[in-house]
Amino acid sequence: MKLRTALLATLILSGCQNLSHQDDRALTASEPIKSPQVSKKLHKKHASRFLFNDDQLDESTDTGNLWVRISDDMQLDFPDNQRIRQQRATILRSDNHLATIASRAEPYLYLIVEEIERRGLPMELVTIPMIESMFDPHARSRSNAVGLWQFVPQTGRNFGLRHDSWYDGRRDVLASTNAALDYFEYLNRFFDGDWLQTIAAYNAGEGRVRNAILRNQKRGRPTDYWSLDLPRETRMYVPKVLAMADVLSNPEKYNVTLPTLANEPKLRVVNTEGQIDLHVAAQLAGLRPADLKEVNPALSRWTTSPRGPYRLLVPVEYADSLELALADLPKRERIPTRSYRVVSGDTLSRIAMQNGVSVNQLKVANNLRGNTLRRGQTLAIPSDGKPVAAAPAVRQPQSKPTRIAATTGSKRHYKVRSGDTLWNISRAHGVTHGELAKWNGLNAKSALKPGMQLVIWPKSAASRDKSMVYQVRRGDSLSSIAARFQVAVVDVMRWNQLDKSGYIKPGQELTLFVNNNS
Repeated sequence: MKLRTALLATLILSGCQNLSHQDDRALTASEPIKSPQVSKKLHKKHASRFLFNDDQLDESTDTGNLWVRISDDMQLDFPDNQRIRQQRATILRSDNHLATIASRAEPYLYLIVEEIERRGLPMELVTIPMIESMFDPHARSRSNAVGLWQFVPQTGRNFGLRHDSWYDGRRDVLASTNAALDYFEYLNRFFDGDWLQTIAAYNAGEGRVRNAILRNQKRGRPTDYWSLDLPRETRMYVPKVLAMADVLSNPEKYNVTLPTLANEPKLRVVNTEGQIDLHVAAQLAGLRPADLKEVNPALSRWTTSPRGPYRLLVPVEYADSLELALADLPKRERIPTRSYRVVSGDTLSRIAMQNGVSVNQLKVANNLRGNTLRRGQTLAIPSDGKPVAAAPAVRQPQSKPTRIAATTGSKRHYKVRSGDTLWNISRAHGVTHGELAKWNGLNAKSALKPGMQLVIWPKSAASRDKSMVYQVRRGDSLSSIAARFQVAVVDVMRWNQLDKSGYIKPGQELTLFVNNNS
């Protein structure tokens, strides 16, 4: 499998096209064998934070820069040979692709680093999504490999990644990362702890690598990775991974500036306890539906799958609001419904087919135990997960400035600073990553440089709502004020430039933008 991008020029991103031909050997639970390439550095072990709680979010870490943490946890020793030097030169030839990777990786990288550390695996594995997909969860190859880790359908299914019309586990950052690391652990046991052979097999399939080892054994030749007769793509693949790891570990040595990424989670898992419409969830959290869908790329519709998983990744600053609101939300209000009056000849299966939902969804929505219907009965038809025409999340940003100005606030200019990414700029100004890119003629592969001027059309609360000043009273909290005026806590903090502590005191004046109908 090859995934070509203009930014990487001759750096061919290759991956798992042959994973579907994997060996039938059972996945054993035996302990992995110590690899001969693993250095003797001491490596910190961290508990998994895929499912965060408040105590874990409050824990401090040793370094504030995620790249430093990644560098400190690199484990593999390797020769600086010509094959690695060639791939490193290709990586360094482009000034933009590392910055592009960093921008795309920012929401997810911390989660992946945590899981690699929890399993005690070499941190070099964090470069695999960089090589495979440039950290684009929507990436798809010509061989139908999908997601950050580029799973083909069969291998995805072998490692528990479901794919249907609602949900694609290959694009689920958490599920696909677990599946990929499971696969790496299996391969590492298969190759007796040799990590270079393991990484080669991730690209070519274990059968090809095993056969290359057997051929060398018969000829009395060495069987280390560098001595194997493998396809050209695989001969380049391992050096790419090692070269990328070397650059990330030694940016000063290679005169590379990596945008600073905070060593803290950007996203948090919120358990929804059932199916939910993204527009409903976004409204509860206080963010735009498009923002919520953007960080949940596994969802193929605007509703989570009725089969689960019943969780959403949510920007950490909105997670508490969503969890609190979900606790009080009746199940019947999680999925928008419409009414249908049963006529003579109707059956559940016919009604379900006509409305693009399953019979089981109809039964759940209407508390039905059997299939019997009566004429004149009113049924609630749940949403089929298709975009709602009036929802702002599915509107495309207008290409002409005059049209944009008509639907948003006044145009602003922003000067890019060192460490900025499209992700953090868009979050700070309440717009989506895609909108910011379109307004400035950028695409997903574009990198930012300090001093660059960006145009931003912020969503103007004043254009939709009325402005008011509220004086804080004794006993008030941000949540009680937000609930009283039906606004989001995060918006109150943003409008008044409050810090993360959200501290307010009696007599303090807060600016609020409240609905004109309230």
